[in-house]
Amino acid sequence: MNHQSVSSAHSAPAPIGRYAASGCAFFGALIVEGDLVLADRMRRLLCDLAPGRRVVVASTHAEAIHLLAALPYDLVLVDMHLTDNGGVALLSHLRRAYPQIDAIAMSMSDDGLLVQAAISSGASGYLLTSTDDAELSFLLRSIERGGSPIDARVARRVLGLIAASAKPEGVESALRDGDTVSPPMPAPGLLSPRELNVLRLIAQGWSNRQIAEAICLSINTVEFHAKRIYRKLAVKSRTQAVRQATQYGLLS
Repeated sequence: MNHQSVSSAHSAPAPIGRYAASGCAFFGALIVEGDLVLADRMRRLLCDLAPGRRVVVASTHAEAIHLLAALPYDLVLVDMHLTDNGGVALLSHLRRAYPQIDAIAMSMSDDGLLVQAAISSGASGYLLTSTDDAELSFLLRSIERGGSPIDARVARRVLGLIAASAKPEGVESALRDGDTVSPPMPAPGLLSPRELNVLRLIAQGWSNRQIAEAICLSINTVEFHAKRIYRKLAVKSRTQAVRQATQYGLLS
């Protein structure tokens, strides 16, 4: 296996972004990209973004699976064009086996089917590698603030997919009658299995500490999952999260 690694030679990387806020050490990033030139470009961007961060490069789905089992990571960038549909398969694996990892899809294309496949498979962001370095760095930095890095062209594509599935006549009728308009259904796989488990316990009124003890996680990890749930459901509180999840049918 040929993989590249860049790390601090003398000490563990200092916590940054939300990892510092939660008291967790920052472990590292994995780039899964078959194009070695592009992989080196993304590695350089991540190293410039946070000097001392451990960055490892894998060129295949199989190599990525091996590296994920060997070392802890907080961030994985996944090439959607890996052979044998490996990008989608890897995102699905990350969602099931490593729900705490931020999995970001990468592609040269904003093709609607590819975007939908990435989001449905668990990607929390989507980068277009045709974008210049400055824009990619800006998007990657948003991860540290708890954001989901998504290229503006991809965001437009996602909005188009949502609009295509909506029924304007139903919305207009509801507005005329003074009714509230239900939010669109989220894409399949919006929440990981672990996030759904945490959300259901939140809905039962459990505290973060009670949830942590029940499912054998640290309280920091539970808080991390709760923040991801809020972000994905576009809410700011437990009450709003439960209400939104009920409307989406996530608690049934």
